[in-house]
Amino acid sequence: MAQASALKTYEAIGDREDLTDVIATITLSETPLFSTLEKVQAKGVLHEWQTDSLSTGSSNAAIEGADFSFSIPGVRTRVHNHTQIFTKSLEVAETQRAVSVAGLDDEFAYQMEKRMKEIATDIEKALITGTGNSGASGTARELNGILNFISTNVETGTGTGTEVLTESMYNNLLQTIWAAGGRPDYTYVNGFQKRKLSAFASNSQRYQSVDAEGQLKNSVAGYESDFGVQRLILDPFMDTDKLMALQRDMWKIAVLRGIKQIDVAVNSDSKRGALVGELTLESRNCLASGKITGLTTS
Repeated sequence: MAQASALKTYEAIGDREDLTDVIATITLSETPLFSTLEKVQAKGVLHEWQTDSLSTGSSNAAIEGADFSFSIPGVRTRVHNHTQIFTKSLEVAETQRAVSVAGLDDEFAYQMEKRMKEIATDIEKALITGTGNSGASGTARELNGILNFISTNVETGTGTGTEVLTESMYNNLLQTIWAAGGRPDYTYVNGFQKRKLSAFASNSQRYQSVDAEGQLKNSVAGYESDFGVQRLILDPFMDTDKLMALQRDMWKIAVLRGIKQIDVAVNSDSKRGALVGELTLESRNCLASGKITGLTTS
């Protein structure tokens, strides 16, 4: 039984709060595509490029002394994507900036750092799932993402929409891409489908170490297929019911305006700022990549 005459924390006044200087932030900050795809220059809000292809192999034998025959060569295809403006704004009262805050020196700088990570994740999501929009005076332009670009090399299994990802489905996709001329080397999945890929280890031992990872633990980072080694990448912004296998050098990020911080005019007792950038996705040739859709997520 507590002593009735003892001064306890419940009655005391003036005890200092126990607040550490450590701020723990949980965030989906990984951006495997935005961080690694090559950056090229965009020069307009409508970014265009051309694709071409070779004829497939055919019988080629000429009669000695025969005349040459001519045909119209295949024309190049003109492809485009619209640039998308990404923004994040921030306003912090000057009083909040002046008071002593545990774990940081400047509230504005801390919040701006968070916004920088957030805008990167917004870009990552758009690169994957963007559906494209040319925009108008009252409508924002939106870029077309990878999943929407890929329309030819698509594996759906039975097409029920509840397909369990299997090694056979995965290899069927890789073979389809290979037959179309692509050489996929990176596969992007969310957490659920990554576990399905890792489960392939119980069916086969055809895995190899990639950067000292995936050495037949409970997960794998590389898969050695009949159509080349595939690096398996976890992306938190990938649709859970899909998988995409990319020839990564066929995808670029075309930057019209790099992400930069700008000051906003002061009209109150606060500091204002914003992050602004504009870019789009360039699909050099979507036949070099493919996707699996309609996978079960439970």
